[in-house]
Amino acid sequence: MKRRLITLIFMLPALATAKQEVSTSFQGYSGLINTPTAELFDSGEFHFQYSNHSETRGAYRETANFHFGIGLWDFVEISGRNSAYYTSLNESSDLSANIKIGVPFIPKDWFTLALGVQDVGGASPASFYDAKYAVASKDLFENINLSVGLGQSDSELGRLDGIFGSISWQAYDWAKVSVEYDASDTNLGLHLSSPRSWFSNGTKLTANVLALSSTDEVDGEFYYGVGLSMPLESPATKSTKQQKEYTNSTHNWGQNHIDSTGSLEKVKNRLIKEGFESIRVGRTDNNTAYIELENHIYNRNQIDGLGVALGFISTGLDTEYSNFMLVIKEREVPILEVTGSLADYREFLYEQQPLKIKISTDTFSSQQKVQLADKNNANDSWLKPRFTFWPSLVSAVGTEYGMYDVSLALVSHLELPLWPGGALSAVHMTHLAETEDFKDGRYFGDWKQKTGLQEYSLHQTFSLPYNIKNMTFAGRYRESYNFLANEVRWQNGDGSHRINLLTAKYENQEVAERKPYQGCNILFPACWPPKEEAKREVMMAMYRYYSAKFDASAEIKVGQYWQQDKGVVVKLERMFGDVTINLNYKNTKVDNQEANEFIGLGFSIPLTPRKDHSNKYVQVRGIPKWNYTINTLVGTNKNILTPGTGDSARLFYNLDNFYYNLDRLGEAYIYNNARRLKGAFVQTINQKDK
Repeated sequence: MKRRLITLIFMLPALATAKQEVSTSFQGYSGLINTPTAELFDSGEFHFQYSNHSETRGAYRETANFHFGIGLWDFVEISGRNSAYYTSLNESSDLSANIKIGVPFIPKDWFTLALGVQDVGGASPASFYDAKYAVASKDLFENINLSVGLGQSDSELGRLDGIFGSISWQAYDWAKVSVEYDASDTNLGLHLSSPRSWFSNGTKLTANVLALSSTDEVDGEFYYGVGLSMPLESPATKSTKQQKEYTNSTHNWGQNHIDSTGSLEKVKNRLIKEGFESIRVGRTDNNTAYIELENHIYNRNQIDGLGVALGFISTGLDTEYSNFMLVIKEREVPILEVTGSLADYREFLYEQQPLKIKISTDTFSSQQKVQLADKNNANDSWLKPRFTFWPSLVSAVGTEYGMYDVSLALVSHLELPLWPGGALSAVHMTHLAETEDFKDGRYFGDWKQKTGLQEYSLHQTFSLPYNIKNMTFAGRYRESYNFLANEVRWQNGDGSHRINLLTAKYENQEVAERKPYQGCNILFPACWPPKEEAKREVMMAMYRYYSAKFDASAEIKVGQYWQQDKGVVVKLERMFGDVTINLNYKNTKVDNQEANEFIGLGFSIPLTPRKDHSNKYVQVRGIPKWNYTINTLVGTNKNILTPGTGDSARLFYNLDNFYYNLDRLGEAYIYNNARRLKGAFVQTINQKDK
C-alpha cells in the first residue's frame, strides 16, 4: 500500500500549481501529519476527521480518533479530540481541546505566525498530548509552503519537543504532498480533498495518509484520516457581478411590489394572511402609521419575521403616511419598537441604501398616545397551545468507560397563553434509547433520561420602566421539586449589554431513600452517597456583552447553582447566522469540597424551518436553538466524571428565549444583520410569486 502511495505522489506533475489548502493534522489542529503550520482553519468553516493514529504510553498505536475544529475568527482556531487508548471503543479514552491563535498585523507577503496549545489544561498523566508551540509559515511561489517552529511537549516520543519544520506542495487544488520533521521523526504525507465542483455549498471531503516515516513505531501500520469540511453559513459576500445583478433585479422587482393604493387595513390583512397574530393598527399622528403584532411563525430567528413585517408595511401604505411605528409583542407585552420613514426603508429594500430605522427595547410606554382603528386584536391566539419538540442528549464523552456513551430522549414542551404576560408551560420527556453504560445498574445509570412529566409552571411577565422586564413563575421542577422563582432582565439601549438576576427556591417532595453504591461495602463511609437536602436555593447574576464587530457575545455568571456549588461560569459564543459555536469555562465549589474546573466546547443549531406552520387552533414546531456541549476537567491530574457543575437550572421558558429572540434582540444585533431583514422579505415575496 505504502509503495503505491509513494509512486502516486511522485507521479503528480511538477508543473501543476494551486493555492495551498488548509488540512487537518493527525493531532486535530490545522497542519500536516504531526506538525502545525501558521495557517488556520477559515473563519466559520467546520472540520471533522476520523483517524487511526494515536500516541499512547510512548508509542504510536492504531486506535480510533475523532477530531473536530473550526475557525472562530480569522486569527482564532479551536479544535477538539476524542482519542481511544485501546482498539475497542468501549474502553478508556481521552478528551482534549486545542487552540491556535494567529498573530495579526504582519504583512501577508512577509510570513504568517501562530501560537498554539495542544490539550489545553491537560490532566497529566491522563493525557499524552500536552504541547505548546510557535510556528511561522511562508508561501514560496503559489503552491509551496515552508513552516518552521519551536515547541515544548510532554510527548514521550519527543513530538513537538524542540525545533520542527515542514514543506508542503499543493500539486492540485485536491492534492497536496508534505514532508515534515516533528522534532523527533521525519514523515511523508499525502493530503487529498474533493474538487470544489462536487458540492455547491462549499463542503469538501478530505483524506490524509502517512505514506512514510523514519520511526520504527509505524512499521507495518497504515495510518490515515478521513473527514469533511463545510461552512457553517452561506458566504456573506458575493462577487461584484453577482452584487450588481442582485441590485438591478431587486430594484425592478421592488417597483412591481409597491401598492400605491395601499391602506392600513390592507396591510393588516396581508399580515394576517402571512400568519402574524394579535394585530392592531392605527396612527400616532397625522402621518405616522402604527402597527403592533406578535410573530409566532418565523421562530428560527425573529429578525426574519421583523423583516417580512417591515417589508409589508413599507410597500403596502400609500402616500397618506410618511412614517411608521411597528411594535413587536409577546403575550401582549411590548418587546421591540421600530420607527422610521417609509421612503427610507423602501430605499433600503430596493436602492441598496443603508438601513435607517430607530430600534428600542424600552417599550414601557410604546402603546400610549396611539389612535387605534380597532381596539380588538385581529388573528388572536389566546389559549392556543404551542408544542415544541427536540431531542435531548445526556452524554459521557472521553471517559474511562468508553469514547461516547449517551442517553437519548424526545422532549415535548407545551406553551399555553392565558392572559397578557401569562402562560402555562410544561415539559414531558420520552425515553428513546441509550448505550450499554447508561442502562440501569451501569456506570451512568443514575443519569439515564426517563419517560414522564418533568416540569410544569405558571409564568407572569410584565414590563417596568428603564428597559426592565420581570418574570415570576412557580410550579414543579425535575419531577419532584416544588419551586418559586423570579427573573429580572435589563439591557441597554442598543442591546449590547444585558443583566439578569435570577432567584429560585426549591423543595423536594420525594426525597429518595439513601442507599449504598452497588457492590460496595456498607461499612465504609465512602460507599454511601452524600445526604440529599430537601431544600435548594439558586441565586445568580448574569452579565452579557454582545460585539457586533466580532458577531459574538461573552457572558459571565456568578452565584449559587443547582448542586449548591458556588462560583463562576464564563461563556464565549460566536455566531454564524443561526449556528453558534461556544466556549465555556466553569470553576465552582461546594462548601467543604474540592473545586471543579472545566473547559467546554459546544454548538447550537436550529432544528426548525425558517418559517413554522401554524393553524388557528394549535402549533407544532421544532426548537430554534438546539445546544450540545462537551466538557473536560482541567487543573487536576485526574479526569474523572463530575456531573452538574455550574447548573443554572433555568427553564426553557424564560425571558431570553421567549421574549428576546434567544437573546438576539437589540439595535446592535439587528443592524449587524440588516441584510437579513431585506433577504427575508424578498424570499417571502418570491415564494408567493411562484
